[in-house]
Amino acid sequence: MDDFDYVIVGAGSAGCVLANRLSADPNTRVCLLEAGPPDTSPLIHVPLGMLPLMTHPLLNWCFNTVPQPGTADRPIYAPRGKTLGGTSSINGMVYMRGHRGDYDEWAAAGNPGWSYREVLPYFLRSEHNEKFGAPYHGKGGPLNVCDVESYSPLMDMMFAAARRMGYPVIDDFNGADQEGFSRRQATMKNGRRHSTSVAFLRPVMQRPNLAVQNGVLVDKIVFEGRRAAGIDVIDMAAGNGRRKIGARREVILAGGTYASPAILLRSGIGEAAELARLGIASVADLPGVGRNLQDHLITQVSHVTESTVPYGLTLAKLPWLAWQGVKYLATREGVFANNILHAGGFIRSRPDLDRPDLQLILLPANRTLENPNAKGHGYGIIVLLMRPQSHGRVSIASSDPLAPPRIDPQFLKERADVDLVVHGMKLARQMLADQAFDPVRGPEILPGEGVRDDAALEAYARNRCATAFHPVGTCRMGPGDDAVVDAQLRVHGVEGLRVADASIMPRVIGGNTNAPAIMIGEKAADMVLGRPALAPIEA
Repeated sequence: MDDFDYVIVGAGSAGCVLANRLSADPNTRVCLLEAGPPDTSPLIHVPLGMLPLMTHPLLNWCFNTVPQPGTADRPIYAPRGKTLGGTSSINGMVYMRGHRGDYDEWAAAGNPGWSYREVLPYFLRSEHNEKFGAPYHGKGGPLNVCDVESYSPLMDMMFAAARRMGYPVIDDFNGADQEGFSRRQATMKNGRRHSTSVAFLRPVMQRPNLAVQNGVLVDKIVFEGRRAAGIDVIDMAAGNGRRKIGARREVILAGGTYASPAILLRSGIGEAAELARLGIASVADLPGVGRNLQDHLITQVSHVTESTVPYGLTLAKLPWLAWQGVKYLATREGVFANNILHAGGFIRSRPDLDRPDLQLILLPANRTLENPNAKGHGYGIIVLLMRPQSHGRVSIASSDPLAPPRIDPQFLKERADVDLVVHGMKLARQMLADQAFDPVRGPEILPGEGVRDDAALEAYARNRCATAFHPVGTCRMGPGDDAVVDAQLRVHGVEGLRVADASIMPRVIGGNTNAPAIMIGEKAADMVLGRPALAPIEA
C-alpha cells in the first residue's frame, strides 16, 4: 500500500487547487486521484470545444437524473467532467461568484468564517483578472480571468432593451453590486480555456512529492476505528485491479456534488438504517449525506432569424467559419476563442426581495436545450432560477462503485419554482420584443407563438426545462443533525476526513458555481494545513 500524508479524491475545480497548495511543502506527500484520463484533448483547450464536450463519452460522466415528476416524468441530463480539471475542463468558462448575501447567509446558518468579507480574500488569492483590480478582484493569482476575445452584437441589443425595462447596466457582476445586466468574464488565457488543471495543477506536476494518478475509481474510504486511514480504489487503467492508498494525515473528498456523497455512503457514512438495507456497515450515522441537493433550473425563449448576425451553422457561413478556424490557429482569436455565453442580467422578480432571484442569459445562437448544435441562425434568452425551493437528494442503489449515483433533484416540486419560471419567461419575452432586437427579428420557436397563458407556459417549462449544471449541497456544511461537515469541512462523527467541493454549500449561490468551488478549495487548504484564515476584506 502506497502511503501519503494527504489523499485528495477528485482532480476537479477544488481538487486541483488543494493539490497545488498542499504539495507546496516539499516534506508533505500528496496523492491526487482522478477517475478520468488526462486533459490532453484539444476540445478541452479550444473554448468553442465546450459544445461537443457536453456529451463527450470519455471526458464526461454523462449522468442522468431519475425521471422527475415535476418535469413530465423526464430524466434530466446531468453532465460532469471526467478528466483533470473536472467540470472546469468542460464547462462554459463563466467566472461568477454569486451574491454577497449568499455567503453571509451561510455564516448566519452556523458556519463561522464563511461570510462574504471572509471568503472574498480567497477569491482574490486565486485570481488574476486582466481587467479589474482591488478591492473586488485579484492580480497575480494562478487563475486567469478576462473578457472574451469578441462579443456578439446582440449583447448591446440586450443592454438597450434592459435599460428600457428599467434595469441598470453595470460593469462587473463580481463587484460592488450584482444586480443588473453586464458582459460576462471567463476563465480563459490567450484564447484558451484556463481550467483548474491548467491554472493550478500543470505548474506543479513535476513536484516529486505530488503523485497524480489517472484512471483510478474510488470505491470507499478505509477506516481504522473511526479514523479515515486511506482509500480503496479500482485501477481502471490496469484491468480494474484493486489496491489501497494510505493517508497518514487526512483523506479529502473533492469528487463533487454527486460523487462525494456516493463515496461516503459506500464507506458507511450516511443514514444507518438505509445503509443496512444495502448491506453496508455503518461507520457514522449521518442522515444528511446525499440530501439537500440543489441545482439551477433553466428554460429558454428562442427565435430563429434570416439574419446572419447571430452565430449559426449555415452554408452561407461556411467560408466565414473556415476563416475563423484559420484565424484561431494563427492568432488564438475569433469565434473559436469564444464561449458564446457573453452577457446576461441578475434581476429581482419582486421589489421586496433582498437580492436577485432570476438570471436572464443572452443566447446569441440557434441553440436549444435538446439540440445544442442546431443548424441555422437564431437568438434567445435562457431563464435561470437562482435559488429554487425544490430540493432533492443523491443516493446509491447498491455498494457497486461502478454503478452511477441515483440523482433525484425533485425539479419543480414546489409551486413557488413553477410560478417563478413562468414569470421569468414573460420577462424574457418582453425583452426580446423590444425594438433593439428589430435588426435580427424572426419568429419565436420556443415556447412558440401559440403558448401564451400561464398554464401553457407551465406545461412548456415542465416539458422542456433542464439544469444549468450547477449541483450543490449534498454534504451540507453546518451544525445540526442534517449536516455532514462542520465549518472546517471535517465530516461529523469521524476523524481524518474532510469534504471540499460544491457539495458542502448549505444553499446554492446566486450565480455559476465554478469560481465558488475554487474558493472552497483555497479555503480548505488553509484549514487542512492549520494556517490562520486570510484577513477579511471590508469591500
